Amino acid sequence: MQKKLIALAIAGLASAPVFAQTNVTVYGVVDATVESVKADGGDAVEIERRTRVTSNGSLIGFRGTEDLGNGLKALFQVESGFAADGTGTSTLATRDTFVGLNGGFGTVQLGKLTTIMRAAGAKVDFNPAATGIGFAGATYGTINGLKTPIDDRLNNTVMYTTPSFSGLTAQLAYTAGENRKAADANSGEGVNGQGYQLAAAYENGPVYVSAGYALHKDLQNASMADMLNPAVVTTAAGVTTTAPFSDDLKTARIAAKYSFPSNTTVSALWDRTKYEMSAAALGESNVKRNAWLVGVEQKFAGNQAAYLEYTRSRELKGDVCDVTDCNNTEFSQWTLGYTYSLSKRTMVKAYYTRLNNDSNSRSDFYLSSVSGGSQVANGQDPQGFGVGLRHTF
Repeated sequence: MQKKLIALAIAGLASAPVFAQTNVTVYGVVDATVESVKADGGDAVEIERRTRVTSNGSLIGFRGTEDLGNGLKALFQVESGFAADGTGTSTLATRDTFVGLNGGFGTVQLGKLTTIMRAAGAKVDFNPAATGIGFAGATYGTINGLKTPIDDRLNNTVMYTTPSFSGLTAQLAYTAGENRKAADANSGEGVNGQGYQLAAAYENGPVYVSAGYALHKDLQNASMADMLNPAVVTTAAGVTTTAPFSDDLKTARIAAKYSFPSNTTVSALWDRTKYEMSAAALGESNVKRNAWLVGVEQKFAGNQAAYLEYTRSRELKGDVCDVTDCNNTEFSQWTLGYTYSLSKRTMVKAYYTRLNNDSNSRSDFYLSSVSGGSQVANGQDPQGFGVGLRHTF
């Protein structure tokens, strides 16, 4: 027995350098809030106030690097979200998860990724980690209450990021939608889902500026297509049928943030999105939307901060207005918040947020929206306040 223990100890020492070649870091966030939310206004029945405990961006991740020599490194990350409130599902690799190489040429990554364009929203949003019901993506990340893919992580993506040139980086991302279909003999509509994003960002000292353009082809978003032409989705005898169609989404986004010596930070974002749908039997149609954000945060005594944000989604335009009333489709959101850092890793937060929908708009909080649309009715105004605790490790 003693000889076996000695042999195992020697084997362990011999193998130690192999494992030490990869440096692995375990990290995470546990974030939970108590919220009170409701929606009123418009002609629909009021959604009565309810209290809930919500998990906001809670996660656990593993990341590491291996030095391959000559300035080349292998890198990986596996990041998973989980429900800190005990509801919902927790699945492995639901957040940024990738493998890649880094060197003098820049960084190449493959997997589920956050691009510069998505990160721009988080950079200029003062809600902690750009999450929760106060997150402003409800305005610039949706069209008529339907989510666009710009503010979500991209699956099946290859991304190249240049080295930093005094704070300036550029990025090219390609997403393989993996849903290619040949043209149907009856419809003439082929499908080849894929996406491209080209963006650049400058971040140096108190200044952050970014700009990007995205093209997502053949999203196959039946809810958006149905918004342009209700004949895309039909229901008869309890059976729902979707007509063959192709669709594209085009987005341009600019964001900026500046911090003054007085510990005052201002931010802004502008987003223009156009959605196009084509179906052989139904023709072509499109919808366009502009949105913008402005915000200000003031830090006090090093560990306290208060912030105010206002965002607005302008009226819909495009061919959709020939078949749908685009008047009074504007909506806005404003959020007032306060944070108190108990330490470098633990924060207490409180906030109030409200969406103001015009009579022909039905947008909900971004994290409450679903792919099929909003949970509220036209003219209803979702609002809520919350108090929470956020801890990083």
